[in-house]
Amino acid sequence: MLPSSLIARALSRLLSHDDAARRLLAAHARETLQVRMPPLSTTLKITVEGTFEAGASSLSEKDLTVSVEFPLSSLPLMAQGKEAALRSAKISGQAALLQDISKAFTSLPLAAEAELERVVGPILANEAVRFFRALKALGDNAQSSLHEAGKRYLHTEAELVAERDDVSKFASDIQRLRIDLQRLQTRVAKLA
Repeated sequence: MLPSSLIARALSRLLSHDDAARRLLAAHARETLQVRMPPLSTTLKITVEGTFEAGASSLSEKDLTVSVEFPLSSLPLMAQGKEAALRSAKISGQAALLQDISKAFTSLPLAAEAELERVVGPILANEAVRFFRALKALGDNAQSSLHEAGKRYLHTEAELVAERDDVSKFASDIQRLRIDLQRLQTRVAKLA
């Protein structure tokens, strides 16, 4: 498990490349964020400069500005992007802080490339970023293909799920049957 201080330093280092992101976060100075995925947990506090520092992990739920808890089952969803992962998260506290942090983090991939460039040089950093983008695109494509194949199987092959048109036709047939039954009951009542 990475300590909160190491995560805070890494995020602050990446944020040092984006003044606008730091100004956005500075508006939330002294507010705290806790991210949990049991058994892991990290607590971060926003500084006046708009960076992060390690927060006290012993803070209670009411002392936190926002708390985000991901169930362990959401781990595969993180590869699909933050939206998919956040749908499975339990968020309590001020969601506005979480939105501003998300906005501030949009520049982090460029900052990561700049930091990587300092270590391995511009060509390797660019190639590494291209590789990770291609890997993400491959994952997105695989997810989309798997979704389509699963949908096609359920609808066509296994016939476990009806198509929308079939359901609508079935509903109209039931409605017509109901009307016919009411007419029949009315005739029988008149004959009796």
